[in-house]
Amino acid sequence: MKRAQKIILLCLTAILMCTISVSAYFLLANQHLRKTLDNGYHPIKNGYHTKNKKDTEAFLIMGLDNTIERKLGTTRTDAMMVVTLNNKTKKITFCSLLRDSFVPIDSKNYHGNQRIEAAYTFDGPTASINTVEKLLNIPIDHYCVFNFLSFIKFIDAIGGIDIDVQHSFDGVTKDGPGAIHFDEGKQHVDGTKALSYARERHSDNDIMRGFRQQEIIQSVGNKLKSKEAVKNLTGIIDSFNNNIQTDITTDQLLDLMKNGLVYSDYEKQRLTFDWRTFSNQGRSMVELYPDSIDYVSHELRVSLGIDKKNEQDKKGFVFHTDGNYLYQSDYSVQDEAAEDKESTSLNGNTYIGTPDNTETGALPTVKTKNGFVP
Repeated sequence: MKRAQKIILLCLTAILMCTISVSAYFLLANQHLRKTLDNGYHPIKNGYHTKNKKDTEAFLIMGLDNTIERKLGTTRTDAMMVVTLNNKTKKITFCSLLRDSFVPIDSKNYHGNQRIEAAYTFDGPTASINTVEKLLNIPIDHYCVFNFLSFIKFIDAIGGIDIDVQHSFDGVTKDGPGAIHFDEGKQHVDGTKALSYARERHSDNDIMRGFRQQEIIQSVGNKLKSKEAVKNLTGIIDSFNNNIQTDITTDQLLDLMKNGLVYSDYEKQRLTFDWRTFSNQGRSMVELYPDSIDYVSHELRVSLGIDKKNEQDKKGFVFHTDGNYLYQSDYSVQDEAAEDKESTSLNGNTYIGTPDNTETGALPTVKTKNGFVP
C-alpha cells in the first residue's frame, strides 16, 4: 500500500521475503512476531458498512502524535491514510486525509465538527473509522495505528533510510521547532530525522508533506530487501512491541506479508482533495470541498468494486472543484476582497460550509497507554 505502501506491511513484508532460505530463523522470528502483534491486537465494533467483497480490502492507517515519553494531554492522529487493495484488478489506491480537515466527527463522546485528527481523541480507533467511513461513504475492513516511537525504532532497526530533500529547512523533533536541520539533496537519515522529515509541513504545505511520507515508504520498501534488514529481524519486530494498535490478526498479517512481493507489481493510484484553509475560533482548519469529497469517494468505491466507472474515470480526466472561489489557497493565499466573498466562514469565526455544524471546543484530556486510546 502506499504512504502506507504498506505502512502496515512495511517491515512485515520483509520478514517473509528475506527468510525463505533460512527457515529455522524465520520460524523463530515468526513466533516472536505473533507474540508482539498479539500484544497490540485491539478489535473494535464499527461501522455503517458491511465488509468489502472477497477480492478487495480497505485499510485505515494512522500515525499518532503521542507516546508514553511525550505524555501529551491529548492523542491525535498526526497522519491518516486510506489504502484500498483490489486483487481482481491488481490495483492499490492511496488517499491521504489532511489532519486539519474540518469534518463531522462520529463519536459517542462528541457530536459536531472538528479536525479529523481529533476523532481518535474522543473515542479511539472506533471514532476514527466511523468518521472516515461516513465522510467517504466506504467500508473500512481493518485499521492499524502506530505511534512516533515505533516509527523511530523501526527506521533505526533497518539501519536508516535514504531520502532526497527538495529544499533545505529546519525540522521539528521532541525538542521543539528548529531542533534539526535538513540540507537540500540526497542523504541517509536515522529514525529521529526520518520522523521529522515525514512530519514537516511548514516549509511548504500538507500536499508536499504527503509526498514526503510516500517517499519514506518507498525507501523503507527498498531497505527491507537488504541483508542488513534480514540480520535484524528481531529488532524490527521489537520496534512494534507496545507501539502498535490494530484489529488485524497475526494470521491475516502473515497472509499479507506472503503477498508483499506481488503487491509491488500492482498498479498504484493516488488520490488527493481540493481544499482551502480558513480560521475557526483562531484555529487553522482545512475545508475539503464537497464535490472533491464526492470525487474521491467515487474513486475509492470504484477501487473496491462498489461503484462502476463513469466519465471521471476516463484516461486523461483531471478533477477540479467547481467552487466559486480559488481552491488553491494552500499554494497562494487569496486577496482580502476574495476572502470577504468566500462562503466558508462568517466573520472569520463560525464555519458555515456544512449544515448543522457546531463550534469547536477544547479537546478532552484522556488517559492513554503509550499514546493509544482504548
